[in-house]
Amino acid sequence: MDYGFAQRVLQSKQPLIRVIDRYMHEDPENFISFAEGNPGFECMATDKIIEIAKQVITEDTAEVLLYGENSGNFELKDAIRDRWKRVKGIDAPDDDILITTGGQQVLYLSPRLFVNKGDNVLMEEISYAGMIDSVKGFEGNPVGVKVDEDGINIEDLEKKLQTVPNVKYIYLIPTFNNPTGVTLPLEKRKAVYELACKYDKLIIEDDPYSDIRYTGDPVPPIKSLDVEDRVVYIGSFSKTIAAGLRVGFMMAPKAIYEKGVAAKGILDANTPMLNEKICLHFLRDLDFEEELKKLCAGYIPKWKATGDALKKYMPSNWKIAKAEGGLFYFVRTPEGMDEAKMFELELQHNVGLVPSSAFSPDPTHPAGGFRLCFTPDTPERLEEGIKRFAAAAEEYNEKYGLK
Repeated sequence: MDYGFAQRVLQSKQPLIRVIDRYMHEDPENFISFAEGNPGFECMATDKIIEIAKQVITEDTAEVLLYGENSGNFELKDAIRDRWKRVKGIDAPDDDILITTGGQQVLYLSPRLFVNKGDNVLMEEISYAGMIDSVKGFEGNPVGVKVDEDGINIEDLEKKLQTVPNVKYIYLIPTFNNPTGVTLPLEKRKAVYELACKYDKLIIEDDPYSDIRYTGDPVPPIKSLDVEDRVVYIGSFSKTIAAGLRVGFMMAPKAIYEKGVAAKGILDANTPMLNEKICLHFLRDLDFEEELKKLCAGYIPKWKATGDALKKYMPSNWKIAKAEGGLFYFVRTPEGMDEAKMFELELQHNVGLVPSSAFSPDPTHPAGGFRLCFTPDTPERLEEGIKRFAAAAEEYNEKYGLK
């Protein structure tokens, strides 16, 4: 029969990450995957999560097994407000917090709230696929802005604000960007905010990685600069407590918050209360900052092994983006490389990295590069995986005469 699929899903196809996953599941011993953006399981505070879960389901049985508040547990919202004010400098008393089923839910809600058919959303030319796909799903157009080694190009951003019609918001992951790993410096953050004010645009600031820092000094969120109620801040516990809990939040001006609560209610009624209470106990009853230090200490050997291997083995015509934290490294391809051909070569070498076309607002014009996630594997396998990818890159250079 003709199933009559909606027009918006007819162009959907299997993500390249799933292609790599298939290779990994078929031969997990020999194939090394850098594709999934998963935290490292052995670095998580699993014993404490189990202990808290047992306590919560025993002591708060009715609360966690029945429907909860659509906007989220009020104690958790207070704990987030207190911690983010103290640590991140976000003091936004007129904003409210919507607890969401992962940060991804906010990426879905954002175009749902703001994007009509044909509207445009500005984002970096290499950006997170979750927002790209969500914007397209609501018949909007993700528009890429050029990026420099330290993040979004301010001149091109202003040019796009001047020339692209119906821009609904600017989307950024300013700290440890996914996929590039790059952190936008404070001066550029100020410049982005000033342009948003000048052209009267909203900013969606996605910040799931900033607590996972291995070196360097923290940079204040754009939200901490906001004096005009034009920044929506997305936070998540997926990278700091457990990805499977699916607990995130949106911090937004009251009018946006209220529309967000209504839209979320249609999706899931409420984020699982057990998971919210686990996150509450982490923030309220444990030393959350100390837990973050332990998590980072577990990741640093992986981060270092990957960075050292990239410098040691990759051909000199590949450029390694600076990553001081987060879960990803990004390696830029030489000018003129065909990402699809390189992708096939890496698979032949039993290694999987995701090409930039998977993160490009316009995949027919990818920015050129490959993302790798280093947190799920061991330092030894990470180094071996980089060796294989470097061998594929060398083979490409020889096969296609790329210098």
